[in-house]
Amino acid sequence: MLASLAKATSLAYQEVEVLCSWNGELNSEKEISNASGYEFLVAQRIPYHFSSNMNALAERSQGELLLLINDDVLLDPGSVDAAIKCLIEEPMAGLVGGRLRDNCGQLTHAGIVFDHRHSPYHQFDGLIPANSPGVLGSNCVIPAVTGALMLIRRDHFLQIGFNQTYKVCGEDIELCLDLRSKLQLEVWYCPDASGIHESETTRKQFETQQGNSEDLTRMRTLHKKFIESANTSQLLNEWASCRRESNILRDLSNTWNNFAGDLEAKLEQADNKSHALQLARIRLQNEVDMLKRDLIASNYMNRFSNQ
Repeated sequence: MLASLAKATSLAYQEVEVLCSWNGELNSEKEISNASGYEFLVAQRIPYHFSSNMNALAERSQGELLLLINDDVLLDPGSVDAAIKCLIEEPMAGLVGGRLRDNCGQLTHAGIVFDHRHSPYHQFDGLIPANSPGVLGSNCVIPAVTGALMLIRRDHFLQIGFNQTYKVCGEDIELCLDLRSKLQLEVWYCPDASGIHESETTRKQFETQQGNSEDLTRMRTLHKKFIESANTSQLLNEWASCRRESNILRDLSNTWNNFAGDLEAKLEQADNKSHALQLARIRLQNEVDMLKRDLIASNYMNRFSNQ
């Protein structure tokens, strides 16, 4: 992550500080190689708890903007600059998330939306390539984004912060909803703020970091309350996200249908060619058989004439 940060932003050295919350072994800490070109500090050494770790780092930070990022994210060149540009240029933007993919190029994050039961989910997670047209293009408003990569103004984060009572996950969802309801700001998805992130690979190694029903219930309740009290603009943003997802799914369906139709046509052509070749082979075989019979008959007549 540190090495990728070097090309992810063009900010000057004095404008960036990288603060780390370390929960590993001391020997492992000594192996950290800072190739970012920026000041790197292990600001605290405490057990892992995402929300409390991030809240403490935010308190210690000095910058105007906070980039919250997991240590296993590999940023693409220019990605941080793209997120900063989006946050500054969009008047209502309060938080910016990005487009993430796995090592095979499959999409792992392009914003978080909610289903009819108010359950959050990463749209198209693992279903399409990260360079699919539907998730590229212009920046847009989204209901929520992952805490693995998000940019927010420090003063806004300190006003809200992460809820530290979640057992596994959900604090990023609540932060997005609080930003929208309490500060009346918007969450934006920036496709050019991109990188590689194998989603939840660390959590899957520990039983205590698996999905939690209490966390899910809390997120559902929060979104339901948000929708019930949302203003017209906020409801339109929710609707626009659903419509955009529907349009992408329809485009994917049309692409698949066209592909399936082309494939069926090509298979039919191949079948027709195979049938034609089979008929040609039969005709040639018949001609060969006739030539053999004629040759045998001719040889027999010659022997009879000689006798």
